Amino acid sequence: MISPARRVSLGLLERIESRRLHSDDALNSPAMERLEVRDRHLVTEIVYGTLRWRGPLDHLLAARSARPWAEVEPATRTLLRMSLYQMWKMGRVPDHAVCNDAVELARRESGRGSDRYVNGILRGLGRARPWERPGFLDGAPGWVRLSLPRWLYQRWVRRWGAAQAEEFALSLNRPPRAAFRLTDAEGEGETPPGESSPLVPGARLSLDEAPPGGRAHLQDEASQLMPHLFGPAGQGGRVWDACAAPGGKTAVLGGIFGRVVSSDISPGRVRRMLELLRAQGVRPGGVIVADAGGPAPFGVEFDAALADVPCSGLGTLRRNPEIKWNFRPEEFAALGRVQAAILRGVSQSVAVGGRLLYSTCSTEPEENERVVEDFLGAHPGFRIEEPRYPEGVAAWVGTDGCVRTFPSARRWDGFFAALLRRWN
Repeated sequence: MISPARRVSLGLLERIESRRLHSDDALNSPAMERLEVRDRHLVTEIVYGTLRWRGPLDHLLAARSARPWAEVEPATRTLLRMSLYQMWKMGRVPDHAVCNDAVELARRESGRGSDRYVNGILRGLGRARPWERPGFLDGAPGWVRLSLPRWLYQRWVRRWGAAQAEEFALSLNRPPRAAFRLTDAEGEGETPPGESSPLVPGARLSLDEAPPGGRAHLQDEASQLMPHLFGPAGQGGRVWDACAAPGGKTAVLGGIFGRVVSSDISPGRVRRMLELLRAQGVRPGGVIVADAGGPAPFGVEFDAALADVPCSGLGTLRRNPEIKWNFRPEEFAALGRVQAAILRGVSQSVAVGGRLLYSTCSTEPEENERVVEDFLGAHPGFRIEEPRYPEGVAAWVGTDGCVRTFPSARRWDGFFAALLRRWN
């Protein structure tokens, strides 16, 4: 009988690769709910591990394949990757159990012939066990060793040099650190003990016990930092979160400013955001469906506006490793046009003296510096304002006044932010 965890892992990985799903969305599918807790943990490890280490997995498998690796059926490639990951990286899993399930899955998925091909490769690798030799990947290209697509590896080497690119890439292959945001509803008890972020107000890096009432919500430390760049809590004024779904930054903004108007272009995402905010006890000042890149959807101007724009997500590879394999460099141009349109659109609703925070969860200049530079060139009434808050943020502010959070320097996601003040 095939392990339910391996059967579900294969199905989820196929959906992630063929439909460009995010891994966290796939892992929240109904198929996971039907598994026992132990099997859910196993699926999570197999899915994330296979995606993180796909580069060297493909390298080892291609060397054993009698036919060109690129010509092997996609479902069979996925099955071989996840099986080899278990043999190589999950030492507690017996090889024979992995191989037997892989052969049966190949027979069911692709028919006879595929099962013999899978059996030959996996049993051959199980006997040779190349990963047990010290430095077995030393002769492989850098993008293979670091498990990156070739184009992304070469881009980072050109920008930072080989040593820094390697440090950065290796940091992205490590699991992310959990960070929590606590809702502060009245009457729900004291704040539970745990490790607080030394930088981000209210962020917790660990909790010694779960707070009552579902008050702890997973949200990356860098993601929580972005709204705090506006300054300390207790501010007033009108505030707009222009690309608000799924709602985490709206919740943080609410703690700083009080009431926040939120919008998103997707009705489905707005609906889910409303449900999430209600469940967290957050009461936004209004939530609407609106295209932030179009005409101003409001008849008022705002003192603060957040444009956390759609982006490649290349700063989140720790928690979304599939992005590095699914994203293509030619997509930067279309994304840049969307980002520029949103920045222009939101700027129309910022009052004189007000501030606009442009942010992405990307490390790439086409989505960050270039968008901001082009905007400032066309809108001389706006200037970059260097964030002074929270205390300690100066360590992450560059000479251009923009904030960059690097996963290799701290266990958080890679974000970019530019705080823009409207002067006239």
